[in-house]
Amino acid sequence: MFYPQIDGESPLPASRVAETEPMVTTGPWTTIEEISLVDGRFLGGSDRLVVSNPATGQPIAAVGSLPHADVEHAVVAARRAFDHGPWPRLAPRERAAAVLGMVEHLESIEERLVDTAVAETGCPRAVAAIAQVRMPLRQARELVNLFSALPEIVPNPVPLTEAVGPGRVTLSSIRHEPIGVVAAISAYNFPLYLNLWKTLPALLAGNTVILRPSPLTPLTAFYIGEAAVAAGLPPGAVNVVVEAGINGAHLMTTHPAVDVVSFTGSTAVGRTIATQAAPTLKRVLLELGGKSVGLYLPEAIHRVAEGIRQVMVNHAGQACVAQTRVLVPRTHKQEALAAAAAAVDRLTVGDPDDPAVTVGPIISAAQAQRIAGIVDEARAAGASVVAGGGRPTGLAAHLAAENFYAPTILDCPDQSFAAVREEIFGPVVCVLGYDDVAEAIELANDSTYALSAGVYGDPRAALDVAERLQAGTVAVNQGLASTYASSGGWKQSGAGRERGVEGLRAFQRIKHLAVSA
Repeated sequence: MFYPQIDGESPLPASRVAETEPMVTTGPWTTIEEISLVDGRFLGGSDRLVVSNPATGQPIAAVGSLPHADVEHAVVAARRAFDHGPWPRLAPRERAAAVLGMVEHLESIEERLVDTAVAETGCPRAVAAIAQVRMPLRQARELVNLFSALPEIVPNPVPLTEAVGPGRVTLSSIRHEPIGVVAAISAYNFPLYLNLWKTLPALLAGNTVILRPSPLTPLTAFYIGEAAVAAGLPPGAVNVVVEAGINGAHLMTTHPAVDVVSFTGSTAVGRTIATQAAPTLKRVLLELGGKSVGLYLPEAIHRVAEGIRQVMVNHAGQACVAQTRVLVPRTHKQEALAAAAAAVDRLTVGDPDDPAVTVGPIISAAQAQRIAGIVDEARAAGASVVAGGGRPTGLAAHLAAENFYAPTILDCPDQSFAAVREEIFGPVVCVLGYDDVAEAIELANDSTYALSAGVYGDPRAALDVAERLQAGTVAVNQGLASTYASSGGWKQSGAGRERGVEGLRAFQRIKHLAVSA
């Protein structure tokens, strides 16, 4: 890969913020105008990005949107920090200690992170505290331990006839080295989780990083930049780029100084990123869409209602691994639908700050309208609405009703419906019947997506089914979101793995060392 040598002083301009009158906002985030971190300095921008609470529709912050030139500076800073800075040349244990310092800083502001997650994602507080903050922080600490246990150099056995020759003995080894500059582009639904699972493995492996959070949920990324500064990482090792549009993201995926692009988001955008990265042969790690299946064997029919309920309470179905395509024995379908409808009807939709609320808003009015359109289309084509199917009623007056959609169950005759085949990313579950296990497996695999799946029933029978499903992760009776177990999609659900050893090695390249004496 060719790119100009980057030496000398940083070309960064003086910090800029808008000169207009400050916007009236609510919450502790109003003063974060200089939210981006570039080459060790926090920057604002001449334009403002307004961050709104999806539950109320009210602005909670007006932050600086970084201009294109400063995104370029972030790429240059990351390149310089990798080529000439100390970070890639530190011993692995030294990098691990510095990253642990970042984790400890984030742990010290846990409550602030929870408040931010509730405000910018709309996730109910009880779920946000666990899934949005505590789990990713725990896994981040475990990640440092996992990395510290990995060898940097491993033996590469070869036949003795190759290792030993006339007058020589050759040692063959594999060395894992950092790749270079990593562009990390994350989605809006679980910002701390996604940002950490891109930034920290890349840093531990010795790379430098440019993190570009979703414009819908950029506030969490500020704290990651703050943690890097607090932990004493060298300038340019971590850069945070917050922007209102997509020009900076496009630059990051095409710039010749970037070596790796790690993206979480829709399959459509993932395809675009792969195309943009292709001319410079960047390594591309894509965690994309899903239409995950929950396949219930006859003996597990009593578990269907709780499975569907969990989709709804897990951030209103805004998760790529949500099992929104449910397969049940046709003979038990009406029983499962009735139980699931009763469970969903008991859910409370409303203000995520209310402890009694289990389902919060959709991220935006546009996304809620898209969900409504898909459900209406399914209903018109012959699907039956068993629960929900529209805007929730009885919302408090201070809430933005246009950002909410009621938890919905669709009884679908077959898989021809867009609601069954497309990722909806909301609280909508489609239930389909099957006549035998062979048909269930065929239905489960009949999808362009293959991110994850779940099989429920007798463990031996369910395991036999799981081994025949096409998905990057298959859970039998219960999922496992572990630091030590990687995840990743097949088909159009992505390429590459996150978490686990594979997720760390994804940010390293292999060098074969042959040493003869």
